[in-house]
Amino acid sequence: MREYAVATGVEDPAYTADSAEIPSNELIAPPTFAACFTVGRTDLFDDPELGAHTNLVHGNQSYELHQPIRVGSTLVCSPQVTDIVDRGRMELLTLQIDCADEATGEPVVTSRGTMIFFNAPEEAD
Repeated sequence: MREYAVATGVEDPAYTADSAEIPSNELIAPPTFAACFTVGRTDLFDDPELGAHTNLVHGNQSYELHQPIRVGSTLVCSPQVTDIVDRGRMELLTLQIDCADEATGEPVVTSRGTMIFFNAPEEAD
């Protein structure tokens, strides 16, 4: 985790301490680490009813941390589409991913992201 923190510019010793200095059950990940397992979910493209495609941009992303992400814990993440808005030549899809600690069931992080799908221009008759 230390390498991730250093690579992303995090300087807080809570995240950059050597694992030999801290008991393993107290090692925590920087909050931005949640992006490693919540952004870029390709399973959206496997749902033919959704109509998702790769002509898109990532609109925004936010995280709500309910507790620290602990090194060594296993998270169970459940995605759900919470909104789809049609804006003419584009559609905005909001995806919420709730991640809970597998051992306790307690929420750890909630991710909310919006993807903007661009539709092909309508063909002239």
